[in-house]
Amino acid sequence: MTGVTTTEHYLELSVFPTSPYYARVHVQRVLEGWRRDDLIETAQLVISELVSNAVRAHTSCPADVEATHLGSDRIWMDLYLVGETVVLRVWDAARTPPVLRDPGPDDESGRGLHLVDLLATSWGYYRPTPGGKIVWCTLTAPPPPPEEQAGAAHPHR
Repeated sequence: MTGVTTTEHYLELSVFPTSPYYARVHVQRVLEGWRRDDLIETAQLVISELVSNAVRAHTSCPADVEATHLGSDRIWMDLYLVGETVVLRVWDAARTPPVLRDPGPDDESGRGLHLVDLLATSWGYYRPTPGGKIVWCTLTAPPPPPEEQAGAAHPHR
């Protein structure tokens, strides 16, 4: 997922608790334009988690963040297509890698990346040269149920 740049479906967000909402709306509009309604709910849930994590990373990163010149009071997200796969990316100024935690039943946080891990085809992160980190994931549509596949193979039944 490195080396790809896109500005067509890019959205810069302030570091506010409302940022996940705006990210979800953006994802919905783009996916509707691509006629990928099959992925809207999943993509909205995943982008909400990634943006929430970016907001949290920003508020917990040290004051001497190396990316202050990049606008560390902001995060950004984008999405693009690679064939039939949708790629979602979120940038924040913190260089701390995302960690898949093992929260206990009483923990109030730590489940976001588990959702991403469960719903995404793949995910990861990298540190771009200018600073910060980009967390990305890919989404693909699940295969149709077996009865739909059988119906497609035998349309005259």
